[in-house]
Amino acid sequence: MKKFFSKVLLFVAMGWILTLSLAIAASPQSGAPWVVSASLYPDKKSAMPQVDYTREYRHINLPEFWIDRLRYPDREIMGIQQIEQFNAQTAHLKKLTYPPQDFNTSYSGDWVGDKLARQFAFLAIRAFYLENGRPIDKRILPSLWQNCAFDTIPETITARYALVVRYANHRLSPSAQTLLKKPGQRYFDRNQNAALDIGTPLAILHQSADKKWYFSLSSSSYGWIAAEDIAFATREEMLRFSRSRNFITTINPKNALFIKGRYENFVRMGVRLPYIGKLGEKAEVQIPARDSDGNLTLQSAELQTSDIHLGYLPYTPRTIIRQAFKFLNAPYGWGGMFGEQDCSKFLQQIYSTVGILLPRNSGDQELAGKPLVRFDSNTKARIKTLIERGEPGTTLLHLPGHIMLYLGSYKGAPYMIHTVWGAVKGKNPIAKTAVTSVFFKHYIDKMDTAITIEP
Repeated sequence: MKKFFSKVLLFVAMGWILTLSLAIAASPQSGAPWVVSASLYPDKKSAMPQVDYTREYRHINLPEFWIDRLRYPDREIMGIQQIEQFNAQTAHLKKLTYPPQDFNTSYSGDWVGDKLARQFAFLAIRAFYLENGRPIDKRILPSLWQNCAFDTIPETITARYALVVRYANHRLSPSAQTLLKKPGQRYFDRNQNAALDIGTPLAILHQSADKKWYFSLSSSSYGWIAAEDIAFATREEMLRFSRSRNFITTINPKNALFIKGRYENFVRMGVRLPYIGKLGEKAEVQIPARDSDGNLTLQSAELQTSDIHLGYLPYTPRTIIRQAFKFLNAPYGWGGMFGEQDCSKFLQQIYSTVGILLPRNSGDQELAGKPLVRFDSNTKARIKTLIERGEPGTTLLHLPGHIMLYLGSYKGAPYMIHTVWGAVKGKNPIAKTAVTSVFFKHYIDKMDTAITIEP
């Protein structure tokens, strides 16, 4: 009886092996898989056998793999003065950012009204459902517009100044209401523009009718912020804090902030805070707080020394690639929701560690860089051009609505790291930061430009 069962098991095993061998032999081999994960093969027909796939492509999820392929990984792309000139050009000539030292003392009411109206118009054609999937009541949008107090905007606005006192949202309307374009898009709150970290300087330009929100300008975004999330300051106090000569830069995706030894909050990568001194394994910094009247007070807090760098990091390909890979597998967060990042915030945080101020949105980031390639040819020509001209660590790849960091080429295929939702026909989204080839979702055919972040 045992011999009979042994023969049966052997027969079944041999049949299974034969079937698998035929299936593998029938499958075309792919020389440029999307991403190192069996669940993220582009499709069954083009997937490599997993063993071969692992042997050939497991390295692409390590920064050292890409850094080691560079000829000059530690070359200084821009020094401090060049970066300041780059930031000034982005702000003054291209008018894509608003550094705090450039906040005006007054603003035209028409300028503020235009920004407010544009944001609301953007929201009005994308807000149809609530978070629970139900259609919004037809009274919601008119009510939100009324709360914007558009008719009370004066001809000239005297700016007030403030600092953000906790992780806060920059909203398109003065409301915490989640508004969706489609009922299933729970992770895409169309009312969310950006998220702001502790210590972000603001120009306060308008107040909502219910007095609970302020329309404000940050260095890279504008929108409504809850009154309880800010502390009013004089212009001098705001600049002294945000432009402190002795400062630290946070260098990890999330950096725990302690007050008197206890966890208080976290700040994201690239946040600049005034540095007080070292306390053992922690560094003492200043953070803003608000008093009972909503005005600025300063208090000390601590960050782990492994989470900070005194001043900015050097702007080299090695720095940018290493900082980017710290986000590998970090969850996707539209507009900073859930304390995470989307594609443009991912890049904004990376480059802020070297002192470069990029705009908030991918389209503006494309305009901020120096054009390197404008794609208008077929797929093979695009690949050839990108491999020949792309500069890993400085080159960004743009397509409508998305932007990515170029890493280099491997086995004839260009690769990138990006924070991407990446759903295919609405299903099985990647929803994280991932390394992929340019063939991911046919991105190579959708790209319009490659830019470089340099003088």
